[in-house]
Parts: sequence; structure tokens; C-alpha cells
Amino acid sequence: MLITIFFTSALLIVYVYCIYVIILYAVCRIRGRRHRLAHNGPDPHVSILIPAFNEEKRIKRRIENLLASDYPADKVEIIVASDGSSDRTAELAGAYAGEGVRVLEFESNRGRASVQNDGVSESKGGIVIFTDAETVFENNFIKMITSKFVDPTVGCVVGNLVYETRGTAVSSSEGIYFRYEKMIRRMESDLGILATATGACMAVRRELWRDLTPIDDSDFTTPLDVILQGSRVVYAPDAVAYDEPASSVRGEIRTRIRQTSKNLIGTLKRWGWKGWVRHPLVSWGLLSHKILRWLTPFFMLAAFISNLFLLDEGPFYRAAFTAQAAFYLLALAGFLGELSKRRVPLGSTVFSFCVANIGMGLGVIKGLAGRAPAAYKTTE
Repeated sequence: MLITIFFTSALLIVYVYCIYVIILYAVCRIRGRRHRLAHNGPDPHVSILIPAFNEEKRIKRRIENLLASDYPADKVEIIVASDGSSDRTAELAGAYAGEGVRVLEFESNRGRASVQNDGVSESKGGIVIFTDAETVFENNFIKMITSKFVDPTVGCVVGNLVYETRGTAVSSSEGIYFRYEKMIRRMESDLGILATATGACMAVRRELWRDLTPIDDSDFTTPLDVILQGSRVVYAPDAVAYDEPASSVRGEIRTRIRQTSKNLIGTLKRWGWKGWVRHPLVSWGLLSHKILRWLTPFFMLAAFISNLFLLDEGPFYRAAFTAQAAFYLLALAGFLGELSKRRVPLGSTVFSFCVANIGMGLGVIKGLAGRAPAAYKTTE
């Protein structure tokens, strides 16, 4: 039994982070890239929705960044949805009313999903772009992300979010992780099995939007809704946006707990058995890319503990345990480096990987316990 647990856990970890990626790469090489349609139609009317909770320090910069876009101003509607803000967020956004900015001011803090539901219902554009107050778009972002909708089979487009790291090990490693994530998304998009998005830079056909429950995240739930309605989710690498990742250990863990607790349960409920039956390849991607990754901390724990009880079974198990122990010692070195604000080669990356998995593990437990949060709070 212990041997089975050890090898199963180890194989699942390797599959999630290596084998799945290799399979995607091999299939993409065999099939080649899909033909990409050029933007040759009229610019669609778009609504840009910004949920905001106490964002008075960033909302002006966000609005001005959008107003500086090279997209036709008469085809852009900017909606700032103040989610029970107790600061001047709504007041500052309202100053731009003459430039096409609408403010929806809600009295209580209900959470991003509820605000997005109301925002979409109030929007007028055929395409709704979702973003955050801290995000910054390239000037051509709107044109690049809407260009994908010239293909009538496309229902959701995922932008290219670039993390501007802030020098800490957690921040730098999050940037590395997200580059790896985008590589996977590009290949899944080419194969037609992409089923996740990025909430800070994604666009959806308005008629395909389905209201979210309070614990849903649009970047996980909405792509599933789009696929279940017969449309595709694609990645737009030329639609570039910038953001800052969590820079502290506490912030990273809180972010992972929030995301995982909400999205694990939300994905399973929204996709349902019909999704698994009707879209087996997309389901394989969801399982490999997300669900098994969220469960990786439990695979890591199982591999370590089972290996500990197998030390007397031969040199292979002793070598495997030594390798695992060295891995966690590197994480400890990275932790000490974080305390002294120094980056430790390899150790800082391993430490950040462990931090992310601690957050995901706690998120799985919280989600299964029915304690996924609805209202969004800052992660810093």
C-alpha cells in the first residue's frame, strides 16, 4: 500500500508539471498552429467593467490608461462598479462622467461576482472586457483582444497579463510561474481546449454571459459557461496588460487560498457531469491543468510521508527521500533569504513553489468545508 501511495503521488506531481506540458507540446507540433483570422471588420462596441473596492489610490490612473487607448472613443463604455467602497473611489471615477465613464455605486461590499453580474446587466457593448483597478493596458489592448471575435465561434478571449515583479522572491517567482502558465494556455488555445482565463484582462460576448454565484470567479466560471454554450475560449498574446503579483508570503498564501477555495468547488459545480461527457478533451485539460494542480500539495505530503516509511525497503527509497529532503532544505534556505530580503539562487524559487502549494492546500480544505469567501479583500 505504501509503495502504491508513493509512486502514485510522485507520478501525479510529475504529470501535472511535466508530462502534461510535454503531451501538449508534442500534439501542437504534430498538428501545427491553427489559422489565425485577421482583424478585417468594423470595431465592435465594447464595455469595460472595473469592479472596485476602496481603490481611490489607483482608480484615476486606471481610467486615464483606458482613455488613452487607440480604440475609437465613441465605441468604448467604461463602467466603474464601486463595491461598497468607504473611500473616494466613486467620487473620483465620477469626475470622468463627461468622457464616457459610468459609475455604479453599491452601498454594501458584496464581492466581485455580484458586482460583475450587475455591471454586465447595465452594459451596452456587444463585447464586455473585464479588468481590475490595478491593471494597466497597452494602448492597443482593446483592438487586439476584440480582433479575435471576428471568428464567430470565439466567445471568450484571454489577454496576455505580464507581471511587473517587485524584487521579492515571492514576486519574482510568481512572474516565472505565470510565464509557465501562459505557455500552457497558448498551447491549449491552439488545440481548442483552453478553459481558463485571467480576470484582469479577459473579454466575453455579452450574450454568452451567465450570472455568477457569490463565490464564483469570472476567470474560471465564465470560460466554462462559454464552452458549454458551444463557443470557444482563445488566448490573445498580442493583447498585453500589466499587473503586480503579491510580493509577500502572507499575500501569496491569501491569494492562493481565496482562488483555490472558490474555483475548485465552482469549477466542479459549473462544469457538472454534462461537461465531462460532452467535452472530454476540455475536461482532460481542466483536470490536468487545474484540478490536479490544486491537489498537488496533498500529493507532495503523501509522497514524503510514504517515502519516510519506506526507507528500509532499499537504496532507491533512501535516494528518493534524500532528494525530497534536499528540496525542502532549499525551500528553508529560500525562506531565510526572504527574511533577510535576499534572493537565494534556486532556493527562493523552491520556497515560493512551496508557499503557493501551502495556499492551494489550505484553499482546497476551505473550499470543501464550504467556507469559500464571496467578498474580495486586498491580499497585501
